[in-house]
Amino acid sequence: MPAEISVCIVCRNEADRIGECLDSVRWADEVLVLDLESTDGSAALAERHGARVIVRPPVPVVEWVRNEVAAEAGHDWILALDPDERITPGLAAELRRVAARDDVDAVVIPRMNFDLGFPPSHPLQRYEPQLRMYRRSRVVWPTIPNALPRVPEERLHRVAARDELVMTHDRSRSIPEVVDRVVRYAPVQAQSMVDRGEVFTAARMLRALGGDVYKHFFRAQAYRDGVPGFLRAGILVAFQFYVWAAFWQLSGRGRTAEDDRAMGRLGMAAEGLRRMLRAAGAPGRLLRRIRPARRGGA
Repeated sequence: MPAEISVCIVCRNEADRIGECLDSVRWADEVLVLDLESTDGSAALAERHGARVIVRPPVPVVEWVRNEVAAEAGHDWILALDPDERITPGLAAELRRVAARDDVDAVVIPRMNFDLGFPPSHPLQRYEPQLRMYRRSRVVWPTIPNALPRVPEERLHRVAARDELVMTHDRSRSIPEVVDRVVRYAPVQAQSMVDRGEVFTAARMLRALGGDVYKHFFRAQAYRDGVPGFLRAGILVAFQFYVWAAFWQLSGRGRTAEDDRAMGRLGMAAEGLRRMLRAAGAPGRLLRRIRPARRGGA
């Protein structure tokens, strides 16, 4: 017999998006929506789409209630979705096939994020691996913001990174949405770092942010996607910047000699690079290449 799958969605004022999400999972055996006291009719809309709706008081981040909604599901296989995500038909068939296997406890799905309306072209961001389907009896969702369950590699199935097998994500539709996500998630994620006993240092922060800059701007070749690609990379790095800013503040670190030395080393490196580029004339050449051509002799 084919294994049955419950789709679990956490929702808060997503009436403009949850309808398409629910349409994309009509193939599932059960759809549950945990509504966080929406005021825009999201719960009624979900019910009209055939979902079973459970209402509870709101929380800042969905990770705190993933296990709560999964506990209400009638089947062991749980597909955790957000209202701004969609399951493509090819992926639906693949998830059905994998759910019938006895040697798999969780499924890693490639997620294609649409930021400001545009998807990335580089595979690093076009097929972001997300563990989203799992056996409730063997996997527990972590309550840390933006964290995913840890499952032994031999019990994982990784869906192939192909366009017809992705979960699409209508993320960051506007700058106000970006700001709202930062306001909600950055302090909570920073608090989780404090609660885990992590210690803030400027060196750690600079290494982490430097890694994010390298990953999103250079490894992912943001320039290939024009302005949307550049803005996507900037938004992703900026979010982590605010997480570290909140972590510094919540940790009560203040200003220390150790951190001052780390920032001083950064300043020396930046000044050395500036002088090297200036001596080579690189900034001037770059500006001439990107400056629009003057018209009419102006």
